[in-house]
Amino acid sequence: VEVYVSLKTNYRGSFFMKTIKTLALTLFALVGATTAANAATAFLATDDFVGISFWLISMGMLAATAFFFMEQANVGVQWRKSVNVAGLVTGIAFIHYMYMRNLWVETGDTPTVYRYIDWLITVPLQLIEFYLILAAV
Repeated sequence: VEVYVSLKTNYRGSFFMKTIKTLALTLFALVGATTAANAATAFLATDDFVGISFWLISMGMLAATAFFFMEQANVGVQWRKSVNVAGLVTGIAFIHYMYMRNLWVETGDTPTVYRYIDWLITVPLQLIEFYLILAAV
């Protein structure tokens, strides 16, 4: 007797494949967006602590974005919208921090405009997220 288990019919395998696809799509979209926008990427100096902090924050935002989008299927239905909005907030912040790092490395100027553009987009999303959290409770 031969037993064949397909990943498509197995719930755990199906969930795993959806998670991998979501992660890959998220990473490719975010990295692709910043690569296309920053075609002439400048390199960080080893003693540039401000530039390194921008890079560390952007990688943290990328990790948080991947985490939120991967975990949306593991939370209750009432929390999924909130987790998706959190992923959007961190994804948008990731892209803007990549811009800020690039501007700092190239010119040494404070990237105030990118920070305000980031806040203009993410603060309303955070207010929506706050409402979604209160509605879920």
